[in-house]
Parts: sequence; structure tokens; C-alpha cells
Amino acid sequence: MSSPAWLEQKILVCVGTGGVGKTTVSAALALEAARRGKRALVLTIDPAQRLADALGAGPLGAEPRPIPVERMREAGIEPSGSLHAMMLDTKRTFDQIVERYAPDERTLREIFANPIYQHLTDALAGTREYSAMEQLYQIHRSDEYDLIVVDTPPARHALDFLDAPRRLTRFLDTQLLRLLFRPAVAMGRTGFRLFRLGSATVLRTIERVTGLEFLRITSEFLLAFEGMLDGFLERASETERLLRSDVCGFLLVAGPDPLQAQQAASFSERLESDGIHLLGLIANRVRTWLGPSPAPELDSEAQARAGKWLEKCLVELDPPFDPTKVAPVLISTAARQSQLARQDEQILEELVQRLPIEATQVRTIPLLPEDVHELETLGWMAETLFGETGHAG
Repeated sequence: MSSPAWLEQKILVCVGTGGVGKTTVSAALALEAARRGKRALVLTIDPAQRLADALGAGPLGAEPRPIPVERMREAGIEPSGSLHAMMLDTKRTFDQIVERYAPDERTLREIFANPIYQHLTDALAGTREYSAMEQLYQIHRSDEYDLIVVDTPPARHALDFLDAPRRLTRFLDTQLLRLLFRPAVAMGRTGFRLFRLGSATVLRTIERVTGLEFLRITSEFLLAFEGMLDGFLERASETERLLRSDVCGFLLVAGPDPLQAQQAASFSERLESDGIHLLGLIANRVRTWLGPSPAPELDSEAQARAGKWLEKCLVELDPPFDPTKVAPVLISTAARQSQLARQDEQILEELVQRLPIEATQVRTIPLLPEDVHELETLGWMAETLFGETGHAG
């Protein structure tokens, strides 16, 4: 079976539930792209620093951080391209949108200084995830990278990630918001300013009672933001189109746990209903059988026979332990591993049947004894994903 052509996309979005290893899978995908000569960037929306730990890059920030070629070579990886990593900065991303659409420097200063903007940036963006999509859009348009791999939050929030541009468009395009952002529609811009000036006495009275300048601050903010409404609507629509374009592909990362598999199937249905094509499934942390496939079923009688055979083999080697005690334990452990491997295989087979993909679009990463925190292991994961033995079934 040939390796999947996932790395030919311009954008890869890794989605799935929490705890399935999306962060390390995303890093492994970007690492493989760099090894193959591409300029690769992995963007994490997860606020944890697990990606930085795995890459050995130190703390990640809002600017792409290069992974030194020397560091990759020390890990046994020979990249002919480059690898960068960065973490979402929600506040800075939204500031950049305001800077782009503000009509002049004075308006820009008024918005940045406004307490409503300072405290409600996330709400104005629709969600944290909208800022992520805006940042992704900016990076994609810069054309500095051949591949951008996006590591998304757990599934509940990743649904917000997919919906964010559409939600912002609906929110900003409501008649009520247009009446607020465009006071000229209701009474004319001059009338709105006169209303604000004429209400100064009332506002001061409210401020004395409440200790807040809320109404004055709100009116100033709306006036400053007014001229930027169409720009935000246009950019949100462009970002949504990017998500659904051919250059953007989605990979579902799932574990062999029954609940995770069920959530992964539901997530896939959601993608399909939104018209988003699923490129494939990465089954991570799968318990596998190292012997000849399929994993054997060992009942008590079969285990007893195997134990006697192993005991005889060990006696011939004259080991520094008691073969009669060790052999049954080893056989019991092997039987348990075989059982777990069959269990995971069945769960994944049932999951694949529910997904709109073929078996050739499924790759499996075996369960490791500990979490991935080093580049060497990421390199092994990349080889597993794209090697001839990296597929399921």
C-alpha cells in the first residue's frame, strides 16, 4: 500500500476528541513534510505547551519559531526542507484585523484604548477559534509555507473552530448590530452624535450612581467600530471559504476507546454535513500484536500448552531464574496483549465502516509506553504514518 498523499495539501487540520494525541500527530505530520523538502509550519491552538515539549523548541509564541536543522539531525532526521512551530495569540491576531480595517490612525487609537475592546476581544472575535482561523488565513496568504498543519482543541471546541467564521458573519450581519454599528441607518451619524452629547447629563447621573462609564464608552466604541463592519464581514466569509476549499484537508485523529470512536464518528458526520471532505483517519495509541497477524485467541488450555513449551525452551537456556514461574507469567501477558489487540482492531474496523473513507486512508500508530516528548519519537511516528507498515488492516 502506498503512503497517503496528505502532505500534498496546503493546509492540514487535525481534529478529534481530547486525549487522542492530536498535538503530537500534528507535529509528526509537519516533521515528515520538512523531511521531504517542504517548508512546513505547525500551528497549535491548544494553550498547553505539549507541542513545544515534543519539538524541543522551547516556549512557543505568536511568531513562527524554527526548529534547528542540527537538532533534527541529532534525532536521526535528515530534513531537506524546514520546520517551524507557533502558538495562537488571540489578542494580537484580532488587533491585526482592527489595524487592517481601521479607517485612520485616530480611530485605531480610540478602539485600542477603549475598555470594551480591551476586555471583550474574545467576544468580539466570535470565539478564540475565530482568531485562530484569521491567523491561519493570514499565514496561508503570505505563501511562506508549503504546508500548514493545524492542531485543534478537543472536539467540543473544534466544532467552534469550524463554526467561528460563520457565527461571526451571522452576528455582525444582524439588523440589530447594523443599527448599532451604523447609527446613520437609524437617525443619521450626526443625530447619533447629538444624541450622545444631549444625553451627557443623563450619562453623568448614571455614572455617579453606578460608578461606571459604560454607556459613554459603549457609544464611543460603536462609533469607532462603525466603519469596519463590512471589512470584518468580508474577511470572515473569505476565511470560511478557505476552510471548505480544496487546499484545506481534514484528518480525524482517534483512539481505539469505544467512546472516542463514537465521538469520532459523530465528528465525521458533522464534517460531512458541512460539506467538508475527510482525507483520512489516524488511529493513535493502538494496542498491537507484534507476532504474526491476526492476534491469536489463547484460551486457558492453549495458554497451558504454550507455557509448557516456553518452560522447556527456557530450561535449555539455563537462565538465572525459575522457568516454571516465569513461563506462565510471560504466556499470560502475551494472551492479554493479544486480547487487547483484537479488541482495538474490532473497534477501529467498526469505526472505519462508519466513515466516508476507504481502508487505504487509515493509518495506525501503536501505543507507546509513555507520552511523546522528544523529536526522535516524533520521527518514528512520522515513519509509521507514511511507511509501508503504517496502515491499519
